[in-house]
Amino acid sequence: MFYETRVLDAYGNLKKTISSQELHNRHWKIFQQIEERSVFQQKKDTSRPGRKKGKKGVSLLAAHFKKAS
Repeated sequence: MFYETRVLDAYGNLKKTISSQELHNRHWKIFQQIEERSVFQQKKDTSRPGRKKGKKGVSLLAAHFKKAS
């Protein structure tokens, strides 16, 4: 539910009044635009850290074997 809103200027004088129906229409129009954009954009899954490529894990194992031999 949206309530009628009054917009005031810097001096406190009434500039305009926005009806609840205008606010209702604006809200759902913006909501629909956001939903249409989010359907085509996939979010990246950042909950699991990815495995980094490189020799970091291998070098630790190789260093262990070098020390043992």
